[in-house]
Amino acid sequence: MNKSPAGTRTGAATVAGRTREIAVVAVLIAIGAVLRMFTPNVAGITPNFVIAMYCLSILLIRPGVSGALGIGIVGGAVCMLFSKSPIPYLNLISEPAGALACAILARYMPELAVGNYAFKPAVATVIGTLVSGLTYITLNFTVALNMPFAAWVTALVSVVIPVAVINAVLAQILYLPAKRILRF
Repeated sequence: MNKSPAGTRTGAATVAGRTREIAVVAVLIAIGAVLRMFTPNVAGITPNFVIAMYCLSILLIRPGVSGALGIGIVGGAVCMLFSKSPIPYLNLISEPAGALACAILARYMPELAVGNYAFKPAVATVIGTLVSGLTYITLNFTVALNMPFAAWVTALVSVVIPVAVINAVLAQILYLPAKRILRF
């Protein structure tokens, strides 16, 4: 990248870098959407690969708050297309919340590693997915549909936690190869 004498990016390099980051986010969210669309239910659960992919993009590019919220809004809009919920627009609240949680961890959590193997991708993704899922089921079950607390607990245990584990494993597996390929 072009650097000025002070060590900051010049205008053209900044635009090129941002364009590259936007392209990475778009491609990863599109991959998540395709996976979500074509993956069959597993034990009644449809994994939400869009969350895994937006968490992976956040881990790779480390956006600020506004960037993370933007990624979450795009992820929420994509999730709305595949939602089986009676209130799909709740994704526009839950996904930015999950993206923000992931971004905070990606930026401020110390590196968790055993030797050269970092576990930060799994931790940030599981927390991002849990925040997204908890926000979604809380809004959906308790506020919008006025369902009993037992239904909320059932959704947490049977859907949110398994999806968080699946997303964490996927992000952990893909993080290092993606980082090497993209040279972030």
